[in-house]
Amino acid sequence: MSHFKRDLNKEQLLGEYLDTVYQSLNLHFERNEDLNLQHRGVDLLYPEKEGIFIDEKAQLDYLNKSLPTFTFELSYLKNGEQKLGWLLDESKLTTHYFLITGIYVMHKTDLSKGFKKCIITSVNCKKLLNHLELKNLSKKRLLQYDADLRDFEDKKLKNEIDELCPKTEGLLYFSPHLSEQPINLQLRLKYLIEIGVAKHIYPLR
Repeated sequence: MSHFKRDLNKEQLLGEYLDTVYQSLNLHFERNEDLNLQHRGVDLLYPEKEGIFIDEKAQLDYLNKSLPTFTFELSYLKNGEQKLGWLLDESKLTTHYFLITGIYVMHKTDLSKGFKKCIITSVNCKKLLNHLELKNLSKKRLLQYDADLRDFEDKKLKNEIDELCPKTEGLLYFSPHLSEQPINLQLRLKYLIEIGVAKHIYPLR
């Protein structure tokens, strides 16, 4: 099975589990099947409230772990050409990210065996981007950091920037070892909640 098909299968199985979670919370989402909408960052629709478009982002590469951070994509490479990451892509319709972290499973290599638990954190996209602007991290500034990192010869995974405290807020994370070589803004989940751009949806706290 190819990496793409395997990842798609993992996402589908997780989606089925998440649907049961949403149902238990009495949240009546509709899972979007339209490929064009999916490409524009829409996994879930919320018929009860017009204009809500949710993009589920899951840490499926970190099963049975609960990380304190989440990465927001600034750019990546496709066939050697640089592409704009989903955080800064204005063609996306996404109004909220659902960050799925702390994913614990019955069997790490066979997700069809079932899921034990996860954490869902909702991030308001507009509030996040507005907050970054206030921190002097506009789209232009982030893309400048992005370009500098790609040009820098001594490439590091973790890159501190003046605008963020790396221990409590975040940093830039570059993955040159991956085929798409993404550059991400890595932010701490606790920080996102404290500044009011995010909130826990599940489990209820």
